[in-house]
Amino acid sequence: MSVAEGSRDRVEERLVALEEDYSGFPVNQTTLAVPRKAYERTGERCQRGIVDAYVQLYNERDDVLLVENDGEWVVPHGEPRTNERVVAGTERAIRERTGIDCVLTGLARVTILGVRDESEPERSPIYRLIAVFTAETDSEGSVATGTPVVTGEPAAADGGDEAAAEGESTLADGVRWHPTLPDSAVPPH
Repeated sequence: MSVAEGSRDRVEERLVALEEDYSGFPVNQTTLAVPRKAYERTGERCQRGIVDAYVQLYNERDDVLLVENDGEWVVPHGEPRTNERVVAGTERAIRERTGIDCVLTGLARVTILGVRDESEPERSPIYRLIAVFTAETDSEGSVATGTPVVTGEPAAADGGDEAAAEGESTLADGVRWHPTLPDSAVPPH
């Protein structure tokens, strides 16, 4: 079985598993033509996992957690491993990336993404599943047990010193709470 055929089957399996955990979420499908090297990297990534999970994580004040990615602030992203259930793997990946424990509370949308090789259009697409979850912290920005906390960094995007003075945990570099969800913080597909 080719990587493309295997990816299609694995996406289908993951979608069925998500339907067992959540109901009534929208499913979109789109295709993206990419350069050959990107197509091949997509095939290699399928060996680790097939789901790209994005998490809109909110604290008790309804601030959203953002992480820095190539100079932009976006929602945290994780990839559940092949041997993990999507929900548990997403929570683990977000905890490892941000140091924050979270509980997934909803599934906003799912996109089946077909990645095609733009230089060889006859090649079969490689499929990935993009899931956008909503989540909450256990408590106000609860820091995961055993996760190092960086001191001296603002705890919030606006008025970080004020938030830190109120006793909120300080977050690692490249991680911050923001009062609103920027439109550009969640992938469009």
